[in-house]
Amino acid sequence: MKNDKGYLRGVIHCHSKYSFDSIITIPDYIKAARQHRLDFIVLTDHDTAAGSRELARLARHTMPELEVPLAAEYLTDAGDIVAMFMSEEIQARSFPEFVREARAKNALLLLPHPYVGHRAPERIAPECDLIEAVNCRTGESKNRRGEELARSFGKRMVVGTDAHFARSIASGIVEVEDMGSLKSSLLSGEIRWQAPTMTARWEYGASQLVKAWKKHDAYLAWRLMRGAGARILGIKRNAATVS
Repeated sequence: MKNDKGYLRGVIHCHSKYSFDSIITIPDYIKAARQHRLDFIVLTDHDTAAGSRELARLARHTMPELEVPLAAEYLTDAGDIVAMFMSEEIQARSFPEFVREARAKNALLLLPHPYVGHRAPERIAPECDLIEAVNCRTGESKNRRGEELARSFGKRMVVGTDAHFARSIASGIVEVEDMGSLKSSLLSGEIRWQAPTMTARWEYGASQLVKAWKKHDAYLAWRLMRGAGARILGIKRNAATVS
C-alpha cells in the first residue's frame, strides 16, 4: 500500500516475545499493521533478529505488502545499537568491530535513546546513520538532548516506539518519503511524524517484571515489588496528610 502521496508509513524500534522484556506476539504486529495502514515495521528484538525474521515470514503469507527488514537491537560495549537491513545477524559486540561487521553486511545503524544506556553517545553518533530524536519510553529532557545530538552531527532523525506491549506498537508512526526502497528512503527521503504517544510509566515497570520472569531473576522481581510497595505507601501517606 502507498500512503499520502508517495510516503511510506511505519514504525521503527519495537520488540516482541523474542526479547527478554516483551510479550508482544508476531500476529499482534500484523494486526497493528492492518489497523494503522503500515507499509513497514522495523522489529528490533534484543540481540536477535529472530522476531523480524518470523514477522517477515508471516507477512509474506498474510500481508505481502508489508516490508519487514532483518533487524535487531544489539548490546555492544558502547551501549545499544539498532542494525537494520542487514544480510544476517551481527556477532561482534565491541563497538568498532560491530560497525565494521554491520557495514560488511549492508546494515543501516540507528542510535536508540542516546541518553539512556550509553556512556558516551557523542562518540557513537558519528558512526550511525540515524538517531532517535524521540523514544516513546524516554523522558522529555533526554529526548530533547537526543534531538540536539542528531542536529549537532547532521544526522537524520526518527521516532522509536520502543514498544514492549501491543498497545504501544503504533505510539510513534513515522512517514518516510518514498525514494524507491525503504532503505534509500530512510537515507535520503523526508522523514516526518505527528506527536507520538509517550509510553505509560506502568508499562516500563511491567516490562521489567516480564524480564524478571523470563530470566528467572527473583532478585529483580523482589526489587520491583519493593519499589512498587514503597510508592503505594507514599501515596497513602500523602493522602492521609492532605485529608
